[in-house]
Amino acid sequence: MNTTPKQPAGGKKRDRALYARLVESYHADRVGIFVDFDRLNSPRSPLWNAWENVGPLLIVFIGSLTLMFALDLILGTAVMVLGVLFYLFIIRPWIAQRVYRRAIAAATENLHNWNLLWKLGGLVLTLNFMNKTRCVSPDGDWRAFVTRYLPEMEVDGAEAYHAFNRIGRGDDMEDGKAGKGGRDKDETRLQDIHM
Repeated sequence: MNTTPKQPAGGKKRDRALYARLVESYHADRVGIFVDFDRLNSPRSPLWNAWENVGPLLIVFIGSLTLMFALDLILGTAVMVLGVLFYLFIIRPWIAQRVYRRAIAAATENLHNWNLLWKLGGLVLTLNFMNKTRCVSPDGDWRAFVTRYLPEMEVDGAEAYHAFNRIGRGDDMEDGKAGKGGRDKDETRLQDIHM
């Protein structure tokens, strides 16, 4: 029996609207999303890739041990030291960049992924025009941040701009039919992060 309280339907609709506004603001470069690498690159994170983190270290370790026993102890030790430095200064930043890309792609894909990563504490929202204004997960309330700092503004020509974007994406044609590769507007996609 499921004892978790259900969120009211109005709350889910409001969350989807706030999330859509957040993603739109991110793509318009009004909001920055930063990733906490240490929190999201851990075994309990859905973005963590074991082979990406352990594989390079295994290669360095096995390669240096092979050189130690096959050729020379000093040569194997030198290869291990150089391998560790290579891991720290080349491989680790490469892993951080990959985790950042996966996190941003997953967080901006759908609301389910956003909420999952927010609960892990791996995301930080900032306003690009005010760097000191930020919302840090999991303690910060991203809904309040979006409501307060990203209000819906009615601007002359905004409807024409949004219609142009929908046609450009193939979501909606002028005759009301879905365009090439388009989806219904009300279709919800709740997917787990598969990396």
